[in-house]
Amino acid sequence: MLHNRNNRATGVNGVNLKDVVPQRRLWIFCPRLLTLNLLLVGALCAGVTNGFDNSLLNGLQLLDTWQRDFGSPESAWLGLISTANRLGALVALPFVSPLQTKLGRRYPVICGSAIMLVGITIQASSQSVPMFIVGRIILGAGNQLQITTCPVLISELAYPTQRATYTALMNSTGSVGQILAAWITFGSSSLEPSSWSWRTPVAIQAASSIFQIVMMFFIPESPRWLVANNRTDEARHILVKYHGEGCESSPLVNLELAEITHILKTDKKKSSWLAWFHGPSNRHRFAIVFTLGFINAIISYYLRLLLESFGITNSTTQLLINGGNTINAWLFAILWACTIDFWGRRKLFLTGIGGMFCCFLTMTVLASQSAASDFADSSLARPAVAMIFLFGAFYKMVGTTQDPYFGEIASFELRDKAYVIKQFADSAANIFSGFTNPVALDAIGWKYYIVWCCMLVSHFTIVYFVYPETKGLSLEEITQRFDGTEVPENAVRDGMSKEDVSSACTRASTEREGA
Repeated sequence: MLHNRNNRATGVNGVNLKDVVPQRRLWIFCPRLLTLNLLLVGALCAGVTNGFDNSLLNGLQLLDTWQRDFGSPESAWLGLISTANRLGALVALPFVSPLQTKLGRRYPVICGSAIMLVGITIQASSQSVPMFIVGRIILGAGNQLQITTCPVLISELAYPTQRATYTALMNSTGSVGQILAAWITFGSSSLEPSSWSWRTPVAIQAASSIFQIVMMFFIPESPRWLVANNRTDEARHILVKYHGEGCESSPLVNLELAEITHILKTDKKKSSWLAWFHGPSNRHRFAIVFTLGFINAIISYYLRLLLESFGITNSTTQLLINGGNTINAWLFAILWACTIDFWGRRKLFLTGIGGMFCCFLTMTVLASQSAASDFADSSLARPAVAMIFLFGAFYKMVGTTQDPYFGEIASFELRDKAYVIKQFADSAANIFSGFTNPVALDAIGWKYYIVWCCMLVSHFTIVYFVYPETKGLSLEEITQRFDGTEVPENAVRDGMSKEDVSSACTRASTEREGA
C-alpha cells in the first residue's frame, strides 16, 4: 500500500521533534507562546467568511424577501448563484502561489480581505441577480487568497506540537461563520418585508475581513519563508521569541532551524509546478492533494432541497434546523481539532468518511420511503433530521483533518501549490455539484443520493490505500518520510547529540519554570 512508506524520519543526528520539545507548564502560562496563539487568531478567521457564505446562501433562500427581490431563482440560475463564489475562486487561483512566493504569507491575506470587502459591498447593494452574482464572484476571488494562504502561515508558524490542532481549528472557524450566518439570517427575517432582511446579513460579512486586515500587521512572517529568502537571522529571532520563550540556546529552536535550512536547500531544486510529477514521492503527494480536494457534500448548499425531500417545507422550521446544524458542526469541529494528534489523520479520515456513508445511506432509504408516501408520512422527518446532524459530525471529522494534512504532506516549495491544487479541486467539485445537484434533485429526486453514496465509497477506498499517517512529526520530518532525505549532523547550529538534547531540554525547562 502506498501509505506504508519505508522511509524513516531521522531528524538531525537521530534527534527528532519528540526529543527536543520541553516538558513545561501549560502553554497559556508561557507568555510568548500565548501571544503567538492569540495573534494566529487573525489567520484562523479566514474560515469565518467562507463558512458564513456557505451558510448564508442557505438562509437567504429561506427568506421570502430574497426570493421576491431576485425572482425566486431555480435550477440553472440557483446553481449559478451558488457557484459564483467558486468561479471567482478559480479566477484567483493562478495568482495565489506567485503572491505567496513573492510577498510572503501575510500580504496575500491583506489583499484577499480588501478584495472581499469590494465583493461584499456589491452583493449587499445588489438590485438584480447579475449584480448579486458579480459580487459573489469578487468575494470568492478574495476569499480564495485568504483561505489558501492562512493555513500555510499557521502550519509554518505555529508551535510544532500545536501545529495540527491550530490548523485544524480553521475548520471550526468555518462553523463559527456558519452559525453567525444562520442565526443572523434568522434574526433579520423579522425585518421582512424590507429588503434589509437579506442585505443586513450580507453586509455583516465584512467584519471578519476588516479584522484580518488589522491582525495581519501584527502576526510574524513564516520563518520558513524567511529562510527561503535568505533572511535566516529574522527567522531565528521569531523562533527564539515564540517557540523558545526567548531562550537563545533552545534545543527545539536549534533543531527546527537545522531541519528547515537543510530541507529548503534540497527543495530549491524542485520548486516548479512540474515538480509534482518528478519522482514517486511527489506523485504520491499529488495524488493525495488532488483527491482530498474532491471530498464534498450535498448538504453544503442545498439543505432546503434536502429538507423538502422529507416533507419539511415550513420556512421557520428550516431556518431552525439550519441554525442548529451549524452549532452541531462547530462543536464537533472543535472536538476533532483538539484530539487530532490523539487519533491520528488516517483514523479520522476513515471513520469520518465511513460515518458519512452510513448516514447518507440511511437518508437515501428514508427519502425513498418519504417519496413513496408522497411526503405524507411525517414520522420520517425526525430520523432524517437526526441523520443530517449526525452526518455533520462525521463531515467535520474529515473537514477538520484536511487543512493540517495538506500542510504536512507537502514540502516547503510545494506547500503553497498544494493548497492551490486543493482549492482548485474543491472549487471544481463545488461548481460541478452546484449546477448538477439542483437539476438532478428536480429530475430524479432521492435517487440522486445514491450517486453520493458511491462517491463516499470511492473516497474511503482512496484514503485507505493512499494516505499515510503523519502525526507526531515536524514538517521537515514528514518530508523525510516521503523523500528519504537526511539532515547531516553538521546542520545543527551548535551541534547536538541525544544526550546534549536531553540535558539542554531539562536545563531550559528549569530556567523557564523559575522565571
